[in-house]
Amino acid sequence: MNIVKNVVLHYVLGLKNLNKKLNNMENNWEKTNKIYDLSDKGHIYLDSEWNEKFRNETLRLLKEKKIINNDVVDLENLHNHVIDKSLMDYDFGSGVNGITKNLYDLDEEFLKIYKEFIKDLHEKLGFDFYFQDAPTIRVHCPNTKNQNHYPRYHSDCFYGHPPQEINMWFSLTANKDSGFNVLDFDNSKKWYKEVDYNTETFIKKAINSKEFNETGDSLSFKVESNLNNIFLFDSLMIHTNQPRLDDTRVSIDMRINPVDGFVDGYVGAGRMKAEFKPGGKFGYSEKSIKNTI
Repeated sequence: MNIVKNVVLHYVLGLKNLNKKLNNMENNWEKTNKIYDLSDKGHIYLDSEWNEKFRNETLRLLKEKKIINNDVVDLENLHNHVIDKSLMDYDFGSGVNGITKNLYDLDEEFLKIYKEFIKDLHEKLGFDFYFQDAPTIRVHCPNTKNQNHYPRYHSDCFYGHPPQEINMWFSLTANKDSGFNVLDFDNSKKWYKEVDYNTETFIKKAINSKEFNETGDSLSFKVESNLNNIFLFDSLMIHTNQPRLDDTRVSIDMRINPVDGFVDGYVGAGRMKAEFKPGGKFGYSEKSIKNTI
């Protein structure tokens, strides 16, 4: 399919422009992330009272943006209430739908709660970090156009993110199946080694090969989807979303980068060329959380 070839070309060209730190991924694949101070597994759940707050704020935004009517209270069945059904369809290249794109623009009310969350996170973790200026809200509806984009296993580091980052994911819906699969560090490294640590080869296989992604399914575990915790994991860990079959899942993801291990020079492989540094374009806040409070 021409669309698949174009997607592969887009990512391959981006990857060829990565800096030298990212071209030598094999040497970066070690358990040096700050998260190992919290858990020797490289991933951990933190108890959270913030899921419900962000859930309510997301409902508010969806209503104000007229994506749903004002009487909707159930995000798990959001797909039954979306006014413009085409917003649920994915863009095949990015795996992002129109609802998610509408939620890129967050208002001051939402960001105020986000900053309060970041301060609370700082107290829980006990170390200083840089953080995204705004989180990403993702909406996945069942049985939509181009949902065969998923699964597409990857590590964020394949697309330019620093291995020092800690990924954070938490659900705003209570789903029996989160549809979010993650490989632990050892399985991630083992699978990546099978393609000789060649990022381009891995991405091409993830885009084109059902069998390759089924290998990922067999090696991965499902992250919990509830309103009581936040999942943190090493940014090197390979993961993916899965197509939804029955209900809608809404989630938030964001990244933090510990100050004491920060390394400058990482730039995203995508067209936005995000600069993962304090005050960088599409990067982090200008100040660390300790200097923000």
